[in-house]
Amino acid sequence: MKKWGQVFLHDKRVALDIITAASLTKNDRVIEIGPGRGVLTKLIAPLVNQLIAVEIDPRLVRELQGSLKPYPQVVVLQQDIMSYQLPSELMTVPFKVTANVPYYITSPIIFQLLDWHLANPQFSQAIIMVQKEVAQRLAAVPGGKEYGVISVMLQFYADVQIIRIVPANCFSPVPKVDSAVIKIDFLSQPREKVAKVTTFKKVVKAAFAQRRKTILNSLKHNYGLDADLLEQGLKEAGIGSGRRAETLSIAEFARLSEVIDEKQKSNN
Repeated sequence: MKKWGQVFLHDKRVALDIITAASLTKNDRVIEIGPGRGVLTKLIAPLVNQLIAVEIDPRLVRELQGSLKPYPQVVVLQQDIMSYQLPSELMTVPFKVTANVPYYITSPIIFQLLDWHLANPQFSQAIIMVQKEVAQRLAAVPGGKEYGVISVMLQFYADVQIIRIVPANCFSPVPKVDSAVIKIDFLSQPREKVAKVTTFKKVVKAAFAQRRKTILNSLKHNYGLDADLLEQGLKEAGIGSGRRAETLSIAEFARLSEVIDEKQKSNN
C-alpha cells in the first residue's frame, strides 16, 4: 500500500461532507477514484444508480468486493486510474467523480478529469480530496503565488470551490500535511471563447514558465515567437509588458492568445 502513496480516510464526518457536497441522487452514476478501505464507498453505494470504484491495490479490491456484495449497482475494479478508460456506457450520459487523490499524481488526475469532460460534456462534477496546498492552487485567483498554470487551465473549464480543510489526523497513516475537499463544477462551455485552445494552453504555459520574469520576458524565452511580435501582441491585448503572469485573469490570457494566434497566422 505504501508504494502507491495511499493514506486512508477514517473520519466519517469528512465522508459525509463529501456526500453532501456531491448532492447524490438515485439517478446518479459515479466513478470513485481510490476508494481505499471504502469509508466513502459504503456511504455512496445505497444512494446512486451506479458506482464504479477504481482501486489499484489488489488486497483492498478483494476486501471491497466482499463488503459491497449487498450492492449490485457497485463494480470494484483493480486498475491504475491513469490507465483507466471511460466505459462506453459513460461516454454519453451524465456522471460524477469522487476521489481521495494520492498526492504524487494529483496534477495528472486533474488533467485526466479535464479530458473526460471534453470527451463527455455531461460529466458535470468532481468532488476530490487533495493536499491543501494543491487545493489552494486549483482554486486560486489572480494576484497570488498560488495562481499558476493548473489554476488557469482548470478554471478555464470549471468553477472550483474549497469545501473544507481536512486535518492530517483524519487519515491513516497520518500524512505530514493537511488535505482539502474541493468541488469542481464543469461549465457547459469554456469560460472564455478562443479560436484555438492549443494556442491558449501554450501561451499560459510559456507565461508561467519563468514566473519571476515579466510576461514579455517569459514569453520571449518560452513561446518561440519574435519578441517584437509578442510586444505588439501584448499591447493590442491591453496587457502591460511589465506585468507578471500571476496578475493576468483568464479573460486576459484568452485575449492575448487570440492576438498571438493572429500574429502567427500573418507571420506565416
